Amino acid sequence: MRSFLEGLGFGNNHSLQTRKIIQYLLREKGKTVLEIRDFCGLSLPTTIKFVNDLVDKNILIESGKKESSGGRRPTVYNLNPDQGYIVGVELLLKSFRMSIINLHHEVIYDYETDNFDISQRDESFEFVARTVPALIRNKGIAEDKILGVGIGITGRVNHAKGISYSFLNFDEPLTERLEKLWPYPVYIDNDTHFMAMGEQVFGLARDKQNVVYVNLSRGLAVGLISNGHIHNGHSYFAGEFGHVTFFDNDKLCICGKKGCLSTVVSGAALEESYAEKTGRYLPYRDLLALSKQGDRLVNELLSDLGEQLGKALSMLIQVFNPELLILGGRFIDVGEYLTYQVIRGLSLHSLPQLLADCEFQVSPLGEKAEMLGAYALVIEKVFEP
Repeated sequence: MRSFLEGLGFGNNHSLQTRKIIQYLLREKGKTVLEIRDFCGLSLPTTIKFVNDLVDKNILIESGKKESSGGRRPTVYNLNPDQGYIVGVELLLKSFRMSIINLHHEVIYDYETDNFDISQRDESFEFVARTVPALIRNKGIAEDKILGVGIGITGRVNHAKGISYSFLNFDEPLTERLEKLWPYPVYIDNDTHFMAMGEQVFGLARDKQNVVYVNLSRGLAVGLISNGHIHNGHSYFAGEFGHVTFFDNDKLCICGKKGCLSTVVSGAALEESYAEKTGRYLPYRDLLALSKQGDRLVNELLSDLGEQLGKALSMLIQVFNPELLILGGRFIDVGEYLTYQVIRGLSLHSLPQLLADCEFQVSPLGEKAEMLGAYALVIEKVFEP
């Protein structure tokens, strides 16, 4: 498929073991032969043979020695970070973001623009189709170094079919439409699902079985991890929490209904509340910046929003009984004006025993979570048996 993959001997038994080694090192940095052996379930001589072969092909590199309590210090191996790249793309209502990630899951290039409107189907598709390969070329990366592109899209997405239903919906799957134009494989999913996957592979949800990830940005959605797996739902639309009817109000949601949770708890709702108070419209990201500068009105609005979010999330704790609740998305940098009130709302409205068994954390990955989720999906698809 790609020059990076051609040397792996796909199609024979050895390639399955090679893929497993590479999948392991794509997620875990700096592993010894013994650690690789234990993960792959191989004999030591066989592991050494495969590792040496990958070193000879410049796919693996030696990265020093590991500390040891006695005896010779074992050699640490990593993937050669420049042998391949994954591209992550985020398509939101009014913004486009793209990251190029190396094989050490490090973002080496990041681009973002607000000059984008996903509701303009044909124009936004043409922008994506043109911009992604152009940015790759501008970075000086050869086409055959790109292992795949993972695209996180707001709204309802069926990643198994490659179809985006809310936006960029055509007569053929979006993935197929893009793959006709690009020389690399394309995978799509809902943006919040990618965030949850990023946390599961690289963040707070590692080794956790039941997790709720909350994406509070311009909209509101959740990603669910159930029994160690991303919960997609029957139609792959699970997580549309912002469109639960939660309030008895006349505020019209983007989905066409009234009273949705996101009419009060979202970036769009924050914009509306601020405009009602001041007569001025400011984008929610500008309002979050004002919060960090100590703006009293914005912080009051955030406090109200946070308590309502905590109240709503108490329902998920009662229904889903997670061990971990992660707050992520664009809002997390504002700090305690939001998080304190979320915790307060949870405390007031959750059953005490269920709440006591659920840890609350703010995502340290922040905006990187979605791109790392795109990375995780691409490597899963490219290296699956």
